[in-house]
Amino acid sequence: MLINDFIQELSQKVGPLYLVTGTETQLISQIRHSFENLLTPTERDMNFVEFNLEETELTTVLAEAASLPFMGSYRLIFVTNTYFLSSNQSLGKPQAAFKELEKYLKHPQPTTVLVFFAPYEKLDQRKKITKLFLKHCQVVSAQKLTAQQLTIRLQQDVQEQHGQITKAALEQLILRTNSDYSLASNELQKLLLYQPGQPITESTVQQLVPQTLDDNVFDLMTAILKGDLKQAESNYHQLLLLKSEVVGITALAQAQLRLLLQVKLLQQKGMAVGKLSGYLQVHPYRIKLAVQRSQQYSVAELKKALRDLITIDYRMKSGQGDKEQLFELFMIQFIQTKKSA
Repeated sequence: MLINDFIQELSQKVGPLYLVTGTETQLISQIRHSFENLLTPTERDMNFVEFNLEETELTTVLAEAASLPFMGSYRLIFVTNTYFLSSNQSLGKPQAAFKELEKYLKHPQPTTVLVFFAPYEKLDQRKKITKLFLKHCQVVSAQKLTAQQLTIRLQQDVQEQHGQITKAALEQLILRTNSDYSLASNELQKLLLYQPGQPITESTVQQLVPQTLDDNVFDLMTAILKGDLKQAESNYHQLLLLKSEVVGITALAQAQLRLLLQVKLLQQKGMAVGKLSGYLQVHPYRIKLAVQRSQQYSVAELKKALRDLITIDYRMKSGQGDKEQLFELFMIQFIQTKKSA
């Protein structure tokens, strides 16, 4: 169940068991807030409790869940770090309590709203306990949003706060926050406060929202591929001043070159631009930029740059020279070869 469906359903009918999955912190925060609003401030003092399963036994949680509310309609219980639902476990399984948990899942206390939070990319659905959770709990998704979901969600956030944002500004915000809803949502609050009553424009986003490392590396690679050594040197040393790791810069540069190469090759095979985003699982605006930029270079140029970077990456990781100098050597050699071709 997506967050909009969950909020609407919760306003109409409250269930006894919920499982919140996913790692998008802003969505998790909104989901928590929706549950908390089921209780008045006074009821919260009496009927709300939160347990961390890395610190509290599961039997304690179940005993609390079986209790009746005190002077209220519901007892609200949050359970965090449900590590036994993940394939990556940091603690041993509370096997002795699983039978009690299974009984509770099948026959929950109707006046208790028991909410389990599983902030993991994936649940281990091979486990019996996970299957029971998925069968008996209402599952609310806080997974990373798709491109379309992210765009819609941010537009809703703007409307809810009686603001306006241009299409170009929204695309720039998504680009500069690397399609991260939590980060985009935080930046959006700053943008809405900057000029109240005025539409958020692309120039405002460029002024107030800093570029990500990914964007800075994109600028660096653009200069290298164009053969502009002076600009490339400037961009590279700016990244070093920002304490960016050279190995990280190299990894991002490889990922960006692969994207440009994939876009170019898929277009040559006849794939429509509109289908590239879904096929490559990349935000449409980033695909749009990749399409524009890939047209400036040949397949041979992109392949050579990628091969050279892979070689440099290997030399860095195997200790064959100073990392900063190796990347600089890649820039100089690539640009010299390009100019002499």
